[in-house]
Amino acid sequence: MQFTDFWIGKIQADKLPEALDTAGLIKYLLVYTSDEQCFHILFQWHETTLKRTNEWWFPRQEILNVIQEKIGRKGLTNTLRLCLELLDTTEKRIVSVAADKVNIQIDIILHGGPELIISRRDSLGILVVEFLSNIRSTRQRECWTAFIDHCLNAGDSSAPNRKWWKRAKELVGRINADHFVLKLKDWISFCQGLLMKQHAGRTYSFIDYYIDFLSAINHNLLKAIIWCSAIPNDKDLLDMLEPYAVWAYKKKGTGGPLSVKTGTACIYALSFLPFREALTRISRFRSVIRHSGAVKSIDKILHDLAEQHNIPPYELEEYIVPDFGLDDKGTVRMPIGPDFTGVYTISNTGKSSISWERDGKPAKGPQSSFAPGQEFKRLAKNIDQALVDNSARIERAFMRMTPWPYKHWKTYYLDHPLVKTLATRLIWNFLTNGVQTAGYCLNGHIIDYKGRQVTVSEETAVSLWHPMNEAAKTVKGWREFLTQRHIDQPFKQVNREVYTVNNEELADGFYSSRFASQVLNKQKFKNVITQRGWTLRQKAAHNWAYIPYMVLSDWDIRVNFFADRKEEETVLTDMVNFYKEGEPLPLRDVPALIFSETIRDISYFITTAGSTELHNRS
Repeated sequence: MQFTDFWIGKIQADKLPEALDTAGLIKYLLVYTSDEQCFHILFQWHETTLKRTNEWWFPRQEILNVIQEKIGRKGLTNTLRLCLELLDTTEKRIVSVAADKVNIQIDIILHGGPELIISRRDSLGILVVEFLSNIRSTRQRECWTAFIDHCLNAGDSSAPNRKWWKRAKELVGRINADHFVLKLKDWISFCQGLLMKQHAGRTYSFIDYYIDFLSAINHNLLKAIIWCSAIPNDKDLLDMLEPYAVWAYKKKGTGGPLSVKTGTACIYALSFLPFREALTRISRFRSVIRHSGAVKSIDKILHDLAEQHNIPPYELEEYIVPDFGLDDKGTVRMPIGPDFTGVYTISNTGKSSISWERDGKPAKGPQSSFAPGQEFKRLAKNIDQALVDNSARIERAFMRMTPWPYKHWKTYYLDHPLVKTLATRLIWNFLTNGVQTAGYCLNGHIIDYKGRQVTVSEETAVSLWHPMNEAAKTVKGWREFLTQRHIDQPFKQVNREVYTVNNEELADGFYSSRFASQVLNKQKFKNVITQRGWTLRQKAAHNWAYIPYMVLSDWDIRVNFFADRKEEETVLTDMVNFYKEGEPLPLRDVPALIFSETIRDISYFITTAGSTELHNRS
């Protein structure tokens, strides 16, 4: 970058060139100038740069390196001290991470203290610096300094890599275990207090920086410290992470959460608990978090945890379904203030309702502005959403090849307080000793559509019943069974649409154009695809804009649905094809159930996203 206008006539006494770029200036300061000339040039350039351009043009780190070299040769003179103060931007309310690092280095040169890049712009940084400065034992100071330095180099990832984690465990092992746990409890509790103050609308009394919670540098430091809370295997320390994560994930006003990264760090640390306990705790957060980035990070941690214990993804989904405190009748009660009790109930038909009790008797609910009442309504909303999500999850089991062992199915479907409200309204296949029978769970018994008892045992395999390949008489019998008992199924099962490969698709061979040339609303299209469990992959503008796909790991089949952007807010659909082991799969070889469910999904996309057919294939 050139600063011709600036240099002409500004510092001609120093005989500088009429045009000088940043590299030239650094070289000039380093080789040709005295301390006084250095200060004069910095002052002039600093003032003029701030008037002409944004502050980021000013090369603070490079100039600091020059000053540090001068200090190394002749010591810290008064003039060089003034040069450092000129570079310091600590008083500004907003600074970049790079500028904050320069300020930290300047503070270390001027005032001493631990030579670590810990920001002094928030109270956590000051607390850590004071702690390190006051450690009397030289060995412990060195161990703690090495640990904090390692945490400062954790980066921006949501979980540590293996190399970083191995080194962290080595450094923690050098520190007195009791002292380490105690200090981490202090820091985590202190930061939870900061979050609570922010949500209460209070700010720090001694500071005037524009920081919601922590500076960027110390935010990453705290994230790494929370990761390391899993290393000592101290239950009390890990128990502190749950209340902290609640505040970290909590939204402030109309904005987002104050600290998603430290909240996710808590989830990572909790994953080191015994498997079942870790799943229970993590799933509790997963069910109430709506921040997309946080959900993605939590899901990655859960899948990594499942891989460690050889748990397939579809089984992991069953483990992490929360029960929300529901009893075996589908009811949860929550005290609302000193007088009221909120009652949420899921009826046998699957419909949910909210009622209120006062002294054990039905009553009119509290005012809508009553805060505890709002909390109960949020719980009810979360349960309703969980019912929708689990209904979609169970519906995807139509394309599952592996059946459930009866014991597993009974534990996670028939006996689960939330899932049972869905499972007891569906028809299931029970395979015992080579004989398969369709059955329905009614009043604690499994019966067929004629009311006869279905025999099951520990060796029974359970799968979701599908009307395809069933006799018309059997399907009719199940329809009458459900109608007579006024049973409303959570999704279409006995009346489910069935699709088969038609002659045109057999002639095409490897793809179906049954729903090609439909114009869809882009946003609705993207939303409905995600809801149905498909993955949306966006490609470059010169190629297909969207390729939603679904991987059926049981069958080793991948389904692609091609679509392109037609206009700004619309999508034009095209063909559907199937791949097995990386090779195109002829439609005649696609399992009939897979083909039917895939085409049904795409039909649902077309219906939901709104379509206009451009032309009919004939």
